[in-house]
Amino acid sequence: MKYWIVSKEDEISAEIKKTLLEKINLEFTQENPDLVVVIGGDGTFISAVHQFPDAIFLGVHTGHLGFYANYTLETISNMIEDINHQSYQIEKIDVLECELNTCEQQIKTFAINEMTIIKPPKTLILNVNIDQQKLETFRGTGLCISTAYGSTAYNKSLFGAVVDPSLKAFQIAEIAGINSNQYRTLSSPLLLSQDRTVTLEVEQKEEVFLTIDHLSYHLKNFINATIKLCLGKISLAYPKGITFVERIKRTFLKE
Repeated sequence: MKYWIVSKEDEISAEIKKTLLEKINLEFTQENPDLVVVIGGDGTFISAVHQFPDAIFLGVHTGHLGFYANYTLETISNMIEDINHQSYQIEKIDVLECELNTCEQQIKTFAINEMTIIKPPKTLILNVNIDQQKLETFRGTGLCISTAYGSTAYNKSLFGAVVDPSLKAFQIAEIAGINSNQYRTLSSPLLLSQDRTVTLEVEQKEEVFLTIDHLSYHLKNFINATIKLCLGKISLAYPKGITFVERIKRTFLKE
């Protein structure tokens, strides 16, 4: 097997990388690695996933947030043993499959956390369709569509639900929606099953800003975006015995 390391640029991460290079008994190469070890926080992890989507990922938490990182500074030796003996467990993570359309181009990409769409500094007006059936005309700052894993990221700050990843679902949350006698939207997070397809469209071409995880797009002639869930695209390795509840507690409820 081949492996690669994607590391945050700080002293602690550099020391961990040095240790791993000395003790992992696999071929170290950036070309089509089977395993990618990510040293840092969730931002570093998400960036690595977009670089090497077909690899198996192991995360060491040295950043501010570490929901994806299943190893810590105290368990580095365990991770080295897991890698050398392939004794880790693998969880298949669902992602959002996104198709963005403008007058000039079509962009196909994926999001492991979320996709957002806004139109600063004006009010965004979007028709929200589910399975080609209109739900509402949204007016406000924007919308955030997140995966189950991404439900603990930006979605959580929008008071969206934290979703157990074993549920094959994704979620729409409003970003400062406008609700009055004139404008009316659902005004609450909406959890959708794996079979649903969401289409966001403007009535006439608009200038919008979209984010796909850490990536951003400034689209001047936006027409629509189609989002659906793609099951089991990313492989996340973790030590035997770790649970969803433990991930939630260590990220948000550590005493």
